[in-house]
Amino acid sequence: MSKSVLFLSSLVLIVIIIFQSPFIYAQEQQEKYSFISKWDSEGSGDGQLSRPHSIDVDSNSGHLYVADSGNNRVQKFTADGEFITKWGSKGTGNGQFEGLHDVTIDPSGKFVYTLELGNNHRVQKFTADGQFISKWAYEETGGAESYKDPHQVAIDSLGNVYLPDKGGSKVLKFDSNGKFLIKWGSEGTGNSQFKTPHGVAIDTKNNIYITDMDNFRVQKFDSNGNFITKWGSQGSGDGQFSKVTPGIDVDTNGYVYVIDKDDTNVQKFDSNGNFITKWGSEGDDDSQFRKPEDIAVDSKTGNVYVTDTGNSRVQVFGTIK
Repeated sequence: MSKSVLFLSSLVLIVIIIFQSPFIYAQEQQEKYSFISKWDSEGSGDGQLSRPHSIDVDSNSGHLYVADSGNNRVQKFTADGEFITKWGSKGTGNGQFEGLHDVTIDPSGKFVYTLELGNNHRVQKFTADGQFISKWAYEETGGAESYKDPHQVAIDSLGNVYLPDKGGSKVLKFDSNGKFLIKWGSEGTGNSQFKTPHGVAIDTKNNIYITDMDNFRVQKFDSNGNFITKWGSQGSGDGQFSKVTPGIDVDTNGYVYVIDKDDTNVQKFDSNGNFITKWGSEGDDDSQFRKPEDIAVDSKTGNVYVTDTGNSRVQVFGTIK
């Protein structure tokens, strides 16, 4: 190859790098998140919150569902935080709650599932407006497979229900009527093993993401429980966790959002676990958190909603363009 050809090839490469650099820089800039608004009226009235623990968004309508745990109820809001409806009260009956810990809307937007800790030990299924449909879980409520300490529930595109069993070091899969299908996992540090599996999220391909809390990592599986990949380690650096909680969600582009409760931040990854960005710190100002628990991403708007449980509020974030 002649020197002139080599020179021209090198020149072209340099030009490509120069012209791509602003684009790469712009992409990096777009990955920064800023505070948009908050719902921070504490109390028991309509639209007020007390220790909200969980949140989920119906990207079909933009409506949000909040597990208002301190008030033993679910509340439904518009994307701007305007109150729509509520249901629930303290108790053990159908549509009542004790230890309400999680709320999830299925991908169709038709059904809402809740999960309770404590004495009720159950999943309840409702219409999107709060009409009770069914319940299952421990033996007391007719569950086909008992479990010890589930903390979150997620629904795939076929209506199947997944529960990470924090106390049993496994993940359980049910159909939409509560019929037990499969389970996977055991206690340990290897692939497909867990130490307090806590949160669960599902992507558009029905891959399952589990926050493996005391292993300081996220594990990814297919819908049959086959291991795909994992990421994370103990620490406070990018892509590390001090305590990864139930707070995990996946948007329609496959980006994964994880809450680190003790480091009081949100971290964003691609679907293979490569770190992208993070934001948040401890406190009660905007963009600060006290014991953040859950996260929901509206795939249509890109807005991110976080239950700032210790501050009894929800905060809303969006990307800086």
